[in-house]
Amino acid sequence: PAASAERTPRPNKPLFLTLKSDLSLALDNDPVNRSALGASLDSATAGDKLQRVFLRADKTVPYGELMTLMNELRGAGYLHVALVGLEADKATP
Repeated sequence: PAASAERTPRPNKPLFLTLKSDLSLALDNDPVNRSALGASLDSATAGDKLQRVFLRADKTVPYGELMTLMNELRGAGYLHVALVGLEADKATP
């Protein structure tokens, strides 16, 4: 979905977790097995659970699936999650 909120600065190397339309996951551009999500995040962050995870999802993903993934992130100890949306055209009301 599109967002009209002001952009917030991202870190130099943000960590993106993507929930695709087929409900598969990708960490940055690498496919991730859901059962290995915690270990993959630990590897990518060097165990820094305070690092923000930028979560993005295909617009066709059901809301419940997105919430399930957010709960999995919380269960793995990653509480700093930012939802990434498409930027809306400022001219559109």
